[in-house]
Amino acid sequence: MKKYFTYSIIILLCLVLLPINVWAESKAGTLAEVRQELKNLESRRKAQNQKKAQTKSEMERAKQNIFKSQDEIKTNEKIIEDATIEITKLNIEIAQLKEEIKVQMNNEQITKGENIYLEYIFNSESYADLVYRYTIAEQIASYQNEKIGNWEQKIKQNKQLQIDLAVKEEELKQLILNLEKQVSYLGVEYEGYSDVLMTIDDEINSTKEYINYLVSIGCGENQDIASCLSINGDSSFSRPLIKGVVTSEFGYRTDPITGKKESYHNALDLGGNTEGTKIYASAAGKVAKVINASMSDQKCGGRQVFIHHNISGKLYTTAYYHLLSINVKVGDMVTKNSVIGTVGGGSGTPWDWCSTGPHLHFAIAKGWYGGVCSGDCYISFDTFKYVKSVNPRDYINFPTGRKYWYARY
Repeated sequence: MKKYFTYSIIILLCLVLLPINVWAESKAGTLAEVRQELKNLESRRKAQNQKKAQTKSEMERAKQNIFKSQDEIKTNEKIIEDATIEITKLNIEIAQLKEEIKVQMNNEQITKGENIYLEYIFNSESYADLVYRYTIAEQIASYQNEKIGNWEQKIKQNKQLQIDLAVKEEELKQLILNLEKQVSYLGVEYEGYSDVLMTIDDEINSTKEYINYLVSIGCGENQDIASCLSINGDSSFSRPLIKGVVTSEFGYRTDPITGKKESYHNALDLGGNTEGTKIYASAAGKVAKVINASMSDQKCGGRQVFIHHNISGKLYTTAYYHLLSINVKVGDMVTKNSVIGTVGGGSGTPWDWCSTGPHLHFAIAKGWYGGVCSGDCYISFDTFKYVKSVNPRDYINFPTGRKYWYARY
């Protein structure tokens, strides 16, 4: 019962976490059904174009808020600087005034018993003159004290202003930090839409190419295309390179480009070769998709080839990414000895923006991605990546621990 409950939870989590369109995926068994899937992809592209434009607009607003906050910080820094200069100046003037008063009224006069104000007052010639001189002396003393009091109050206000502005500056810096994070997040989201959009464009274009191929070989609109296709079967997969080393495993990892944790990697990265190294079909089959790329058409993954296989009666698709060159076209029959392209991903493929060096991204998925049949076939790239992809290590013997291999079998 406990095991049943555990399985139920796992299945429920899968249903929640996987993309909705994965579960909406329909089977395509006829040319007419493929055409309908093509319309669905075009509708999806339109919706994501709108979302991409919205995300870009949000990025621009966030950037403008950053610029505004940075200008406000500069203004506040100038106010703080002016306040600090004024405080320093007032402190000097007050110190000088206090010293002057001390010298005049205390040190020089009081210590000598010659209070200058008393002498001034008592030297009056009449009572009226006495009152006048007393009033003048009192006003002078009051003026000095009031002046000191006003300056001290101003210093206190400026010091508080300095504290308030410093707090405001920290708030603005935190705001900028948050906005930068927002821009960074939106940037990743925008690139994500760019990547997905690129994939949808490639799906649409390659699906159109596949439809043209089916028409060219005489498949009818409502014919089960399996009946007009022929694919050479095979008994197993082999390594697609004569030598190499696994540099990144299948599954979740930290993305080497974005640094995003828990990024899903649906393949093995095979390194240890220079650009231009020959890539072989992993098994006999038929080329189903060819994705090209150039400087005018930059994309993550660069040039790609997808091949359909029938391995001991079961359908599979292999994928080869980051190619420098492609030697096959849609509809070509291949064997394990067929060179389908060459290794790219380095300086020779500047259009491939998500590769960190020469390597082959090699994927295996159950069913035929982008294909048509009455069995396990699907159009969606999400289905290929998240549902159908399997660990190539389960089908091919690759050395572990960054050890090189030097043969394909």
